[in-house]
Amino acid sequence: MSARRLDGGAVYEAADLWIASALRSDDSLFTPGIPIWSEDWLGEARERFLDRPDKRKGAGFFDGKLERVLAGSPPEVYQLMAEAMYVSYLILHKSWVKQPKKIERVNQILGWSCERVEFPDNLRDSLESGLMAPGGFVDFGANLAVVVEFVERWKKNGSDTSLLDRDDPEAPWRFQEFVAKFTTLAKRMALLHLVHPDYFEAIAAVHKNSVAKAPRFKRYITEPTKDVDRRIYQIRKGLEPKYGVGFDFIKPPVGPLWN
Repeated sequence: MSARRLDGGAVYEAADLWIASALRSDDSLFTPGIPIWSEDWLGEARERFLDRPDKRKGAGFFDGKLERVLAGSPPEVYQLMAEAMYVSYLILHKSWVKQPKKIERVNQILGWSCERVEFPDNLRDSLESGLMAPGGFVDFGANLAVVVEFVERWKKNGSDTSLLDRDDPEAPWRFQEFVAKFTTLAKRMALLHLVHPDYFEAIAAVHKNSVAKAPRFKRYITEPTKDVDRRIYQIRKGLEPKYGVGFDFIKPPVGPLWN
């Protein structure tokens, strides 16, 4: 059983690389061997970006706010923010932001630094399709912030890699509990799917709630729970014998059953 998208191979490979670089170590996606996802650089990124947000009206996020709050940062912070932007783009479907624009924005952040770092060609393919349409306004600042905040908290709480174990059926739910401590369902969806794509869906929060409460799926919930993700996990398990591994909850033939 798996909630992975059948066309998401490059995304999942990139996500696994991020897990190895940022959650299992203090490494880097763009310059392997150089510590970028470290607690020190995450802390500085938080102080500059999360702790003093630019609330000016009329200023664009990329062409004004982000550049302004990062001004004067060490090169490592610029690179960290560019890599975090890349991660936040992984799951975002191309109908919202196309690959060329994703690449342009990552390079834009790298370009603000006094030290030149290249966005590796082998990572660009993973930004082509994306997996999920958010179902509402895309807040790029919030998406970027949740990646930085999550990894910093991960480091401060001891980097419990047992929560990443895909051979342990309880690890995904313990990881869900960790993420739920500091962010909302809408913001944690991407993190849940990127780290445990077999258990958590790549669909918008509003759709998750509808699927979980759909009368036609009630019979598949054999272990009653209010947890939306656990309910959908049971529903997928019940539907897979008929619709196959990797079916899409949004598209036919399953979408019309609840939507």
